[in-house]
Amino acid sequence: MHRINATSVGFHNSEGVVFFEQTPAPLVFITAADTDIQTIDAAFSKFPSTFPALRVTNLLQLQNQINIDTYAEQVLEFAQVIILRLLGGRSYWSYGLEVVQEIVERNGTTLIVMPGDDAFDADLITFSTFPINAVNQVWQYFREGGVENIVNAFKYITDTCLSTSFNPPSPQVVPRVGLYRGE
Repeated sequence: MHRINATSVGFHNSEGVVFFEQTPAPLVFITAADTDIQTIDAAFSKFPSTFPALRVTNLLQLQNQINIDTYAEQVLEFAQVIILRLLGGRSYWSYGLEVVQEIVERNGTTLIVMPGDDAFDADLITFSTFPINAVNQVWQYFREGGVENIVNAFKYITDTCLSTSFNPPSPQVVPRVGLYRGE
């Protein structure tokens, strides 16, 4: 996983424009949830050594058109799989979703769009180019949460999209209440 190196390059009415210096990778995951990013960071050490490169970006850093366009040109154009986890539906990041859709159509990139919460969003997942039942499976891994489910979600994605053969188990239920002892 490549951590984001952000550089402020200008200011306009006290709002800075921040560009991300991130190299391309076969897998790109974009989310607004810090918990997703933290869990992926914890899961990273459990990925097999042969696991494809992964870039993770906080969607909150991609809020204006210049940031989205620059990130799209430098990173998303080269991805084989783009995974978007959106809170609040498509209107939450409509311009970004439009840009991603253009890249997907032009390059044949696999797109997985799923809700960022527990509520199923049939409209949102229809933006995916991944089969709907497979999007649902990925969403279930993330919905349940936990490091093992996230590791297995990415293994499932790479098996399905990049012809790896990790063969992960189905999403495992993580109790909503109780004491969690991570490994």
